[in-house]
Amino acid sequence: MNAADLQDWLHETRQLDLAHPRLRITAHKLTQRLQTLPARAAALQDFVRRMPYSACRRPAHARASEVLAQGRGDCHSKAVLFTALCRAAGLPARMQFLRVRADHLAGILQERPEAITHAVAQVHVEGRWVSTDGYVVDPILFVRAKQLLEGSERDSGWGLVREASSYWDGKSPCLQQFRWDDVLVSYGVFDDVQEFVQHGMPREAGWLASMQQVLRVHRLNRRVARMRKGS
Repeated sequence: MNAADLQDWLHETRQLDLAHPRLRITAHKLTQRLQTLPARAAALQDFVRRMPYSACRRPAHARASEVLAQGRGDCHSKAVLFTALCRAAGLPARMQFLRVRADHLAGILQERPEAITHAVAQVHVEGRWVSTDGYVVDPILFVRAKQLLEGSERDSGWGLVREASSYWDGKSPCLQQFRWDDVLVSYGVFDDVQEFVQHGMPREAGWLASMQQVLRVHRLNRRVARMRKGS
């Protein structure tokens, strides 16, 4: 991919509001002393990862600056913020949308769907695109999920796959919530959630996903709150 092509993944969108002062200042503060692109990408992910996980009802409407102000988010809204911070720091970034098996929701939702639409951020470093969803599960939930997995026979559940690592070097893929053999459909790469909903999500999947999202959010957040308390 040449430099001109990479410029396509650095621009602002309605959802990736790169010109917002707080967003630009945050990206600058987090990366100004770091010399390598992987180190900058890792620092930005760690910042987003430390924001508490909270399921969002309408991720296609949340701007990056709004997620930053709220200080919490889920798979889609945190991906929006991470992608925006990367672009604001000069790192080409985009979002890949996948239909994946929902095995990682075992232990959180008793009546979980068989599959969900998952957002994975991709950052261009050292000549290639690197995929990550390591920003989704915050540190407290990560530790608790690991404890629950270690006490079970499951290879995924409570938001994670068993081999998930909290460390990311910014150079290799960091996938915490699924494995590549869990992928059922790849919808392609997009600037943000809004573009995917408008131009990439199948119409029937979009309606069903929206209904399922509304029904799941309350139960999911309630269960996450219990996990934080260790119950």
